[in-house]
Amino acid sequence: MTSVGTAGGYRVAPAKLEAAAAELGGRAGTLATAQKAVAGEKVEAAAFGRVSASAAAAATFAKTMAELGEKIDEQVRRAQTLRNGLTAAAAGYRRADEQVAAMYRALLPEAPLPKAGTPAGAATSGAWAGAIRANRAKVSDALTAEQDRLEQLQATGADTRAIAASQRKIALYQDILATNRQILRFDPAGNGRIAELVGNIEPGTRNVGLFVPGVNTRMDTFQGYADLGRSLIAADPAGRTAMVVWADGVFPQNAVTHGPEASYAQAMAPGLKSFGDELRSQVDARTGGGATITAIGHSYGGATVGLADQQGLAVDRVLHVESAGMGHGVWSPADLPASQAGVQRYSMTAPLDPIVVAQGNAWGAEWTGIGHGADPDTFPGVTDLATGRDAAGETQWGLSAHSGVLKPGSDSWENIYGVLTGGHLTPAPVAPAPEVVLP
Repeated sequence: MTSVGTAGGYRVAPAKLEAAAAELGGRAGTLATAQKAVAGEKVEAAAFGRVSASAAAAATFAKTMAELGEKIDEQVRRAQTLRNGLTAAAAGYRRADEQVAAMYRALLPEAPLPKAGTPAGAATSGAWAGAIRANRAKVSDALTAEQDRLEQLQATGADTRAIAASQRKIALYQDILATNRQILRFDPAGNGRIAELVGNIEPGTRNVGLFVPGVNTRMDTFQGYADLGRSLIAADPAGRTAMVVWADGVFPQNAVTHGPEASYAQAMAPGLKSFGDELRSQVDARTGGGATITAIGHSYGGATVGLADQQGLAVDRVLHVESAGMGHGVWSPADLPASQAGVQRYSMTAPLDPIVVAQGNAWGAEWTGIGHGADPDTFPGVTDLATGRDAAGETQWGLSAHSGVLKPGSDSWENIYGVLTGGHLTPAPVAPAPEVVLP
């Protein structure tokens, strides 16, 4: 807590309480590891020499180690108690803030005018404001639960990958709470489901992106995609751009064994389409219909966007980035509904990205449940864009380009920004026509 200027008053910073709790949790894990090492230290009497006092020396050593283990265990319990108390206190302060805010909101008109300087974005009023408030409480609860889980993982010597994933989730939850991020969907169960609004949707907004990631999307990998959204927002000096990063589904976790399956995209597409309707309603209400919405699907996310597009996704543009395909069963414009006739479509795929194996190569085999439809790069009406060079000036190609194309400073990122904002685009180079040799 930090003192404020009012007499006898204090301002509580829940984020600092949570940071202190995380530090204590880490120390408790370190102590728990030391305690296990001490408890496992066994020395036979013979180690003290074969003299008459060896048994007594061994017993004294064992007693000393046992006492040391008990003291370390006590310190672990104390650290855990303090950690749990700090986490509970932070959650309590946050809940109290929400309750007080709710009481004041109940006294105000249903649609109060925003104060000068207050963003008129989706986070300040409307249906999404309620969802964001509710999700803050969910994130706070998830933080407490994940800190407990990390403690158990460290105490039991779990796989380092599981520990690292847990630490990434804790870092995400702490940042969401500390910086008041606008979480529209949140469910920590399993691999986790989440959607975030980056920036604000307000009267001056003109460009709104809806980004859908691909294989290996989980709660602990979400931050990288949120950072992409932030980079696109920051690039607009006029502040007319907003992004929604949508990971509110169950994504495949293995590109080889699960990536070819259409079932994941088929399960997610209806929810994405429904969310798109909700997004369109929010955007039109706040901009007077003056903003365009661009759906951006990366990798498996392209196949998911493709199926939502087939179901009437309410967007103005669709961009496939290293996309698995146009969507299971989508092989021609005739496979799309009339509502999508005016949608502008773009695609980009780096040379020799392994994703080309999935693009348009399941013709005649889709009845087995595999495949993601046509190759977006050659689909009629789609503008094929260049992936070009990365920020270091190197040509993007191969496996590294699959995610590298999303990095700021690359030609591909510039094309993503161009599609999102209706700006400059660099088309893919046209392959030279084969030379014809006449007899």
